[in-house]
Amino acid sequence: MFPVLQYIPYIIALYVCLHFSTQALAGNEIIFDTYGLIGMISAFFVMLMMRTFDDLKDLEIDKDLFPDRATPRNAVFKSDIQILSASSIVILITINFLFAPDTLLVFSIVMIYLILTFKWFFAEEFHRKNVFFTMVTHQPIPYAVTFYLIHMAMASGAEYESFTLTHFWLLLVFSLPVTAWEVSRKIRAVGMETNYETFSMLFGSRGATMIPFVALIVTGILAMILGVEIGVGLSFYIVLSVLMLVMMFFYIRFLVYPTKKHNVLINVTMLYTTLVFINFLVHIIFVTTFKWML
Repeated sequence: MFPVLQYIPYIIALYVCLHFSTQALAGNEIIFDTYGLIGMISAFFVMLMMRTFDDLKDLEIDKDLFPDRATPRNAVFKSDIQILSASSIVILITINFLFAPDTLLVFSIVMIYLILTFKWFFAEEFHRKNVFFTMVTHQPIPYAVTFYLIHMAMASGAEYESFTLTHFWLLLVFSLPVTAWEVSRKIRAVGMETNYETFSMLFGSRGATMIPFVALIVTGILAMILGVEIGVGLSFYIVLSVLMLVMMFFYIRFLVYPTKKHNVLINVTMLYTTLVFINFLVHIIFVTTFKWML
């Protein structure tokens, strides 16, 4: 189940960084108003909703492969997850319809897509038999959610900003690490595969590792480009370069020696992503002014 207390600080920090970055690209003043607040609340309930979707879709798999998880142990019941899922949907629809009319079209499109992924686009059997096709249809999820949240940030203030190519780079900076995390958590060392379907089962340990590795490198390069756009100081690039070199060391080590001992990719991905976002946030604060409009 979704660890609420653990994720609330992370979601707040992540959304604040995304909101501040979007606003900083528009000028030197960061505005946080009703759209900013609704965006933050929505970010939490979207993540909660998607986690319940995953839990409901994997009920049978968890019984066979992960009996220690909460649902197979009956610590949490299917009905509990369904109630939580339905509540998240109702809250998201309600607050966006009532308080965020300017972004309603974007919200509606993204919500329809997310619900379709839960229903396997009404082709569950085909998706379960074709893992690569499932990856193609489901991997855009973080990009769609980030697209919506960027629009919430652009709607903050007196004028709804237009989505530009620079915003697309920002979308990639905040979405590619999610892809990297999703893939890295499903990479096994050579000889460590089980019945659970993984990316390393599809592409091999080294081949699968290249997906998050490239995603994180591109994230760093695009972050540097956005840093130039925003006008951050030299220390931003120094910190980011060090983070990239450390991340690359651990990924290259696993590419050379794909053993269980060296498979720390998911932890490296999470730490690298978190520190890149913190680096972004700290330096943006130094070059912008803040305006509270709630």
